[in-house]
Amino acid sequence: MKRVTLQRPIEVEGLGLHSGKISKVVMLPSDGGDGIMIGAVKGQMPYPIGECDIFSPGRSTCVVLPSGHTIFTMEHLLAALYGMGVDDIIVLVDGDEIPIFDGSAGQWVKLLEEAGLREREGTEKTIYSVCSPLCVEDESGDAWVACLPCENLKVTYVISFDDVSIGTQTFVAEVTRTRFVEEIAPSRTFVRLKDVEELKKEGLARGGSLHNALVFGNDGLVNDTQMRFANECARHKALDLLGDLALVGLPLQAHVIGYKAGHRLHLRLVDRLRRLCKGGWS
Repeated sequence: MKRVTLQRPIEVEGLGLHSGKISKVVMLPSDGGDGIMIGAVKGQMPYPIGECDIFSPGRSTCVVLPSGHTIFTMEHLLAALYGMGVDDIIVLVDGDEIPIFDGSAGQWVKLLEEAGLREREGTEKTIYSVCSPLCVEDESGDAWVACLPCENLKVTYVISFDDVSIGTQTFVAEVTRTRFVEEIAPSRTFVRLKDVEELKKEGLARGGSLHNALVFGNDGLVNDTQMRFANECARHKALDLLGDLALVGLPLQAHVIGYKAGHRLHLRLVDRLRRLCKGGWS
């Protein structure tokens, strides 16, 4: 398979979920073969996403550039690039957070489709093939993420909440561009109404609203909308997982399973994969 980049540049702005501020994202085609590069619109040269420092404040994934500039909530944009098979691109951000749009990756997919994707002649994708099982878990052992050898990229996600309106949900899919666009990208971020006030006390969700997140109360969905899938919450967790896996720096050939996990566990797995791959790509 040939490496893929954009045909035309993309420029878009929108509200940040946690900061509540407007930011702008510019995405440019790249023929350098350097992978996904991230930088600031004003400032330093873009830097490989697979070499950036990363962390999670709990409800998002953040990238720290060599300058110290931190960009929050990278996961939905990165999931779109990963799911659409984009290998080489320059992403420049004017602000501190990636726009949330409707809480899914749907708008990013639309922008990528409108700009067009092209294969780069004379190139070949480099795939990171996982050869042995790997697992990280939280201290209780009740939440974990595992990575298993597989002939393609496959994700499985299981969530379980005491809340009847969310409950236990499972999603399983082989990740192809078509399945990502149709079955994963449209799924929206979600939150329990009882958690919103605590998030705001932590300085998060300042831009959150019923327009960019599914909110579940004691009696079910608070939003005046319909669920896009019966297991939309589990699908969104798979979306977040794919966005976090993009931070490895290369597309994976593996079956990745998440059980009641989140960004922090995802990033622990990413860190392990990064360290393992320093011994050589396959």
